[in-house]
Amino acid sequence: MAIKRSSKIDSTFSSSSMTDLVFLLLVFFVLATTLINPNNAVKLTLPSSSSTMGDPSSVSISVLQGPMGYSYIFNGNTANPYFDAQEMAAALNAYYETQMADTAKSLIVSVHCQKDVTTVDALLAIIDMINDQNKAAGDIAPGVQRYKMVLATDKK
Repeated sequence: MAIKRSSKIDSTFSSSSMTDLVFLLLVFFVLATTLINPNNAVKLTLPSSSSTMGDPSSVSISVLQGPMGYSYIFNGNTANPYFDAQEMAAALNAYYETQMADTAKSLIVSVHCQKDVTTVDALLAIIDMINDQNKAAGDIAPGVQRYKMVLATDKK
């Protein structure tokens, strides 16, 4: 009598131990990432300054609405508001001559206004004033653009 041996290969795979391993790894990484202090993750030495002077290559013009129309505040000087953008041109030119004339760089004019309150007319007055000043500087020295303008409406 011949005895047959069974040589069948079992092709099933038990994945229960794999799910346990994945669950343990997931718990480990969740706990490990919540325990990391972001201040200690990267050591940075941030620059500091005791100077009260800002960057001389940029100025700010704030457009405020008042009961008598719009007023323009040059470089945060609320004691001396301008009620016409053309009046402010003399202060802008004087600032350029004292701070930027020897560098021959453009002065960045940052215009700050309230998004829902400021009208296009108030902004166009500043744009026209800056274009007039750039044109006058181009007449003196062709190809020179004294002022570049940036419009800022929201704080981030």
